[in-house]
Amino acid sequence: MITITAVFLLISGIFAALAKVRKNTKPSEFIAVFILGLSTLILTKDYFFDGNGPNQTITFILIATLSVSFALGELLKKKQQPIFLIIPFLLSFVLLLFPELSTHEYLSRGVEDVFILLGFAAISALTPIIMHVFNLLIKYLTAKFSPIVWNKTDAHLLESALAYAFIGGIAALGGFLLGKLGLLIAATFFLSTSFIARNRTSITPSILLSTGGALFLVSAAFMIMEQAGFQALDLTNGEVLEGIFMAGFIAVIYELFIRLAQHRKGKWRVLLLFKALFVPVMIIFLLGFAYTQLERLGGVLTLSALLISLGVLSLLYSTFKIASNIIGLKLITLGSVLLIAPLFSPVQQSSGIDLGALGISQDEQSKKPKAAGKSYHEKLNEPNGQDLAQAIGKWTIDEEASKVFFELGPVGGRTSGEFSVVKGSFNVKENTAQSEISVAMPVKNITTFNSMRDESLLEEEYLHEEKYPEIKFKAKSFTPEGDAYKVDGEFTLLGVTKDLSLTLKLVGIGEKDGKEIMVLWGKASLNRTDYGMSSSAKIGDIVDFHFEVQLKR
Repeated sequence: MITITAVFLLISGIFAALAKVRKNTKPSEFIAVFILGLSTLILTKDYFFDGNGPNQTITFILIATLSVSFALGELLKKKQQPIFLIIPFLLSFVLLLFPELSTHEYLSRGVEDVFILLGFAAISALTPIIMHVFNLLIKYLTAKFSPIVWNKTDAHLLESALAYAFIGGIAALGGFLLGKLGLLIAATFFLSTSFIARNRTSITPSILLSTGGALFLVSAAFMIMEQAGFQALDLTNGEVLEGIFMAGFIAVIYELFIRLAQHRKGKWRVLLLFKALFVPVMIIFLLGFAYTQLERLGGVLTLSALLISLGVLSLLYSTFKIASNIIGLKLITLGSVLLIAPLFSPVQQSSGIDLGALGISQDEQSKKPKAAGKSYHEKLNEPNGQDLAQAIGKWTIDEEASKVFFELGPVGGRTSGEFSVVKGSFNVKENTAQSEISVAMPVKNITTFNSMRDESLLEEEYLHEEKYPEIKFKAKSFTPEGDAYKVDGEFTLLGVTKDLSLTLKLVGIGEKDGKEIMVLWGKASLNRTDYGMSSSAKIGDIVDFHFEVQLKR
């Protein structure tokens, strides 16, 4: 569905850009913004839940509201009666027919009260009318009590100011009352009234459409972030600032080529139109691709910041280009981001062990939930540990089923990876303190989920795979600590051996293909500079890791 929606947006963006080149934006602008809103609402279907699982009731209500309003706007565009403006306001009361919406949640935030939902929808639907009244009032008071001549440009600037105030107020109030759902509700009902407003208000249509489009772009950015596992944008992060300013860059480049195309004919017009579309798409791809080289150079956060900033910038653009809009660029950008973002999402480390398949159960309440702002080890789903005495005997590590996961780097720019092959043995003695464990990890089996980076890791500057093909650990003693064991041993990297302590847990003993299977879990940290590597604040010196090891008799 995401791919289909993205392609639909890209095709629509091409037609919107073509209409702008031909200077025929009035009818296409309404259609293009409707497509933007509709596509965003379609994406929400995977993010609404109730107590029983996914529930698309709110999605359907919002799609129906936007579609009905758009259709009425088209049918009634030649009529001037202002009474039609209250239709979206009346449509908001449909929410009262679904009291169960109070049990729904969107992007992990519950609705709680359907009347808050209704109030937010109603206010958003009335906002274009309020802006209209306020604009007329200021015009009247200025003419009545001051020597200032209130012209069209002054009115347009005031309209834009009111639109920005609405977005800011909705972002604050909506976030407090409804979370990210507040922006989505505001976008739907504000744009619904904008479709019907047309020439029935003193507010320029492009201002209204840009405001609604901006809210939908922000809503889409939140969904893309959620899909990648991010909860918020931090403006102190370079990749976020990068997205903010690159939004301005692609907007200017797009407008430049469109303007040039408007004054050309034939193949030159086609070529310039192609450049207007191709350059932003390439920039978006490069911003995503940069993440594969270093997390803090791009990725989903950059693309999300770009979407949000483009929405805000488009409103500013409409302020000074009264009869124009960059809706084509919005469609192209959102479509491109939807296609590209999944390719550059943060690495989700795999799990080496399927405990259920081995008949090993764990107490779910004992697991620590992942949470933003916590350290690597604090975010791990740590299992319960058992007594090693039940596993006395010699065991061999299953190379293919066992993995060591690691992470390093500064906060906000962590590099994740894993060793996909682990070899070795574990001899659990009756006196568990004297047990023996020996582990080797072939360096060639390291991955950071980026082939170019992996190749550089194997070179002399880092792991020097040709000279030191394996990383090794050999235990010297086991000391019980709660449901775990503190294992002291020797860790060898780049030919350098240092003492290293790690936490080890026996997760359980199960069975597979008639053979006993033991599962171990553990964690530790080390400083890579202790083994001869150069210190680097950019890369990070402390390596945090944990392992899931499956062994057989």
